[in-house]
Amino acid sequence: MEKKIKFRHFRTEDTKKVAEIMALSFRSKFNRLTNVSEEKMPDFLIQLGIIYSSAFLGYIVAEENDEVVGVMALKWKNQKRSKSKSNLIKAIKYGIFNIMKMYLGLGLIKSKPKKGECYIEHIAVKSSAQGEGIGSQLLEFGEKYAIENDFEEYTLHVSSLNEGAIKLYDRKGFMVLKTEFSMITNILFGIKKWYYMGRKL
Repeated sequence: MEKKIKFRHFRTEDTKKVAEIMALSFRSKFNRLTNVSEEKMPDFLIQLGIIYSSAFLGYIVAEENDEVVGVMALKWKNQKRSKSKSNLIKAIKYGIFNIMKMYLGLGLIKSKPKKGECYIEHIAVKSSAQGEGIGSQLLEFGEKYAIENDFEEYTLHVSSLNEGAIKLYDRKGFMVLKTEFSMITNILFGIKKWYYMGRKL
């Protein structure tokens, strides 16, 4: 049974909680790139500016009992965003090599949406709240937002190894539009095959 969740735009004070959710949700990728501990990863992501700390249209959080339990960032062509804030002076304590690998690795999996496309840059749910339908509700909220703003297509990328996410996207009407292979991401993340999925709106 899905829980009643409230959705709203991100606020700066959500940064730490969002960083914690992202660090755990994508820890397998981050752990392949760096040797930063799980405990320190949220701060590392914030100092590098990988976690957006300023609000913009399409940056959504899910709340349950006034606690942030999920996050989603939507991306589209010519979207207006504040420049991501980084503090490399503070980040340097985690090591130059870790910083370089993180920027390189995440830079490889960025996507540039085309006109009329609403792209899910990332979606994540707090580990203790997974399996409660929050990810499904985030997807539905994002789709509603895309329709209301006259987008024609709702898209995302997903690792071929993430079977649970693929099943969810399939249930929500997403179809594999393209299969992409990358030897570089295979080396960095252990992921060779990616699916570009989407649905018409």
